[in-house]
This record gives sequence, C-alpha cells and structure tokens, in this order.
Amino acid sequence: MAKGKEIQNVAIVGTGVIGASWAALYLARGLNVVATDPAPNAEANLRKFIDAAWKDLNVIGLSPNGTREHLQFTTDMKKALANADLVQENGPERKDFKVKLFADMDAATPKDSIIASSSSGLTMSVMQSACKYPERCVIGHPFNPPHMVPLVEVVAGAKTSPETVERAIAFYTSIGKKGDPRP
Repeated sequence: MAKGKEIQNVAIVGTGVIGASWAALYLARGLNVVATDPAPNAEANLRKFIDAAWKDLNVIGLSPNGTREHLQFTTDMKKALANADLVQENGPERKDFKVKLFADMDAATPKDSIIASSSSGLTMSVMQSACKYPERCVIGHPFNPPHMVPLVEVVAGAKTSPETVERAIAFYTSIGKKGDPRP
C-alpha cells in the first residue's frame, strides 16, 4: 500500500441511510464519490437524501471544492470500485453476505485502496477472512448520522496492517471526524 496516498476518490457500497449520509459528507468535503447499490430506486433515494442533507452541511460549512456535482452512481459495483482510493461499505449485517462482499470488493479495487466498513455488528477479522489483501481492510464505523456527528470508530481486524489503521485515521481526521482506534 502506498504510504500516505491522498484519498480523493471514494466508492460508497450500499446507499441506505448510512451510505447516503457518508456520501453527503464526502461530497461536502470536496471528494469524488461513486456510489453503488442494486436496490430499486437507489440512485433517486440517494440524491434525495443528499439534497436534504446539503442544507445542514451548508450550515456546518462546506470545503472549498464541496459540491454535489462530484457524485456518480452505477449499479455495477466493479465499475464503482475501479478507481477508488477508499471504499466505504454499508451493506447488510449478515456474516456470509459480508464475507463474500469483502472478497468481491478486494478483487475489484486497486491494491493500494482502503476498504472500510460501517459495520457495528461483525468484526473485521470475520469480514476480511476471504480477502486476498486483508491488510487494507478496516472498520470505519460512524456515529449517526455520519454527515452530522463528527465521531468515527476505527477498528482493525486480525490481518489489518498498522499502516491501514494510520491512513484511515488520518483520512477521517482530514474530513473532520474524531475518535480513537480500537484494536
């Protein structure tokens, strides 16, 4: 993993309430966001959420490059992940689903990307168990809603590298998040 690689391109996997909130925050911080979700009406629901959240984000303060224009949506997860510097996963809290999803994301992202999960119910050690590059996987669990509450819990898995934890913390800090890493 490239040490200190700047994160500019974020992929959101799963655009329910948590994923949409993350997307709104990342856009407000001037990042490029490609979101993906197979659910019917996912794109329309995501854009509606972001439009509603934008009012609050304007009050909090947008970054100089913060804009909703940096949002792209695709139902093709591989396309969404192709250029991601960071993936923020927000899928269902089911062990078998997450293990397969993480293996699929691991195969589709550049090898120097961070893959972060918003999970609160499964350990990273379980989710990264089928990954070829598990050292880049970490929990980035937000306090809700992510676009409003400036706290995030960073949790390593058994195979997560210390560098990934450091990069994740530095990234979340750079967008205004606070919190301490958990082993």
